[in-house]
Amino acid sequence: MWKKAILGGLITFVASYILFQIGYVATSGPFFCAKCHEVEKYVISWQKSPHNNLNCLECHQPPGELGKIHAKARGLNYVFQHFSGDFTVPTRAIMSDHNCLICHLGDRDRYPNTVRLTNTSKVNHYETIQNSQSCLDCHRSAGHEVDMYVTPDLKGAKEL
Repeated sequence: MWKKAILGGLITFVASYILFQIGYVATSGPFFCAKCHEVEKYVISWQKSPHNNLNCLECHQPPGELGKIHAKARGLNYVFQHFSGDFTVPTRAIMSDHNCLICHLGDRDRYPNTVRLTNTSKVNHYETIQNSQSCLDCHRSAGHEVDMYVTPDLKGAKEL
């Protein structure tokens, strides 16, 4: 009896994990994300960026399997906001420096031609990393333009 319960639980877990991974891949690309008008302009500017060969979540999710779950849970919240029109909590893209560093330190084999971090007379990336300074402090628009919807007079966010 216990063996059947354990085997059934294991099969359920593996099947759920496989279905999650399929759903994750199907819903992680820019063209899926652009189906909501709130993100469409970001996707258009991403297409013109040097990072246009990455999918959205390679930059915009915490690392690891739990990061995938976190990203998809956030995505469900964004879907709710889109369909309800309730934007009382602003949609914010999460950006982790880990995602920048894993590529730009050469730790991701999938992108062998990535520009590697170097130290120059103006910038010491080693010190920047050691001081926990964010990559976005200097490279705010590396993936695509940012803050497109907010004008200096704070209009435009609802005029989508």
